[in-house]
Amino acid sequence: MACLVKLQNGRSPFWYCCYTTRSDQRLKKSTKQTDRAKAWEVCVAMATAEGSIAAGSATEAQLRKVIDNALERIGERKFNEPTVRQQLDAWIQDKEGAVAEATIVAYRHARELLLEFLGPRADLPVRGLKKQDAAAFRDHLRAEGRTPGTVNTLLKKYLTGAFESARKEGLIDYNPFVAVNALKSKAVAKDVFSPEQVVRLLQVARGTDWEGAILAGYTSGMRLQDVSNLRWESVDLRNGLLSFDERKGNKPVVLGLHPDFENWIRAQASKSDGEGYLFPSLANRTGAGRNGLSKAFGRIMDSAGVVGKVLRVRGAKGSTVKSLSFHSFRHGAASAVFKNAALKDIARRVTAHSSRGVVDRYLHQDVEAIREATKLIPRLPKS
Repeated sequence: MACLVKLQNGRSPFWYCCYTTRSDQRLKKSTKQTDRAKAWEVCVAMATAEGSIAAGSATEAQLRKVIDNALERIGERKFNEPTVRQQLDAWIQDKEGAVAEATIVAYRHARELLLEFLGPRADLPVRGLKKQDAAAFRDHLRAEGRTPGTVNTLLKKYLTGAFESARKEGLIDYNPFVAVNALKSKAVAKDVFSPEQVVRLLQVARGTDWEGAILAGYTSGMRLQDVSNLRWESVDLRNGLLSFDERKGNKPVVLGLHPDFENWIRAQASKSDGEGYLFPSLANRTGAGRNGLSKAFGRIMDSAGVVGKVLRVRGAKGSTVKSLSFHSFRHGAASAVFKNAALKDIARRVTAHSSRGVVDRYLHQDVEAIREATKLIPRLPKS
């Protein structure tokens, strides 16, 4: 028999529910209610749930219904029980505006893959997704031909966040994607372009925006998306600097202008009004896909006879990985220069000033250091 009591010491303003468990233990639990009528509704729900458990007829759905009914009678909101699909949609919506658009695209891709794998179960409560489901999804992605690194990124970097949000909100007891083990992956070693290979690429791309983009990549180590969306306002010819915000992490970066790239820019300056994109035909294009920038650069490589080794053969759903790609510029001389910790600290100071539109004379030595570092990248052969 359940009953309501108040603590004799007066420490708590709430009514307490006293009831007997299936093991004949007498419990006293706070209803978190100061109104006696509401406290009684909560107490009855506690006792009913305990009785169902004792009778061996309780299911999670039945117990939630008992609690939902009690919450409705006292004017409280019911349990929030989103489906897997709703949880993923809410998580992505919450991330929009907080992360880069490219990251949102990656989140949506991970969502679609999981929903496709689950099928009709995607519309069941998120609480029903367990560790074995996450493990089965991991193995499914691997069986389709994706690399361990790609699978780990989808599970551990993307989907873990969606369900960690649900765990923090109390919608699930544990995160199934944290519980599942990552696949063991092995990094592949990329090659770098030789100056002679870069010249051959430039000969194929001559007269197009790709000519300048290749020079930008070789002389700065910038990522393809950062190169393709460079604007004229990023170029400071007077001080020999190139400043922009990296898409990955939205970090401000300042680099020295390499003489080869600077010569190309000066040759184009007369054709530009000083605004807009340096490479208009490449700007705002996606990097992936059949018509993406990566494939377009691959076709230039093929035409130039610059072919990298095949490091990984394409699976049913994966992609062929070669030792040479636009990202190889980042592994070349420019990467070795700009990973230097001292130069990074200098670059941060210069960026802080250039973001206000001036490069102070106090920073003259810092600017010189960045320009000198850029000269460590070899000049390209003339022919």
